[in-house]
Amino acid sequence: MTAVSVERVSRTLEALLTRDRRSVVYRDGATGQDLVVSPLSAASPSGLLPAFVVAGEAVWREATGSGFSLDIARDPQALLGYRLRGIGASHFAAVMLATMEAAALVAGPSAIVVNDLQALWSAATDRIERQRRPSPRAGAGAAP
Repeated sequence: MTAVSVERVSRTLEALLTRDRRSVVYRDGATGQDLVVSPLSAASPSGLLPAFVVAGEAVWREATGSGFSLDIARDPQALLGYRLRGIGASHFAAVMLATMEAAALVAGPSAIVVNDLQALWSAATDRIERQRRPSPRAGAGAAP
């Protein structure tokens, strides 16, 4: 597997969000306001793209057991404080399909609420962890 172009993922997500015509909304926890984000900002590596791709990676990891080897770094200039710098593994199609699935799972009739991507990521991660842990009954021996 080779690295996937962050720029290509960004351009493709922007085109998909533009075509979808649903608003991309970020709920500001500090003010309680819903902020509408343009497709360009939503798909930017320093915008909301890290949130979309991380949620997509969780979907992919739950389905396949492998991730995308994401390179995400703190960036005080970025919209959410993080920038997607690289996607080290997988294929463009896998990254896009998983990211699109994550967006579809949180999409409402008129908007994609970006904050809901975190809940999707958390739920997928919890399910993955539960599958890795042996059940408490697995270690119990048979009754004599």
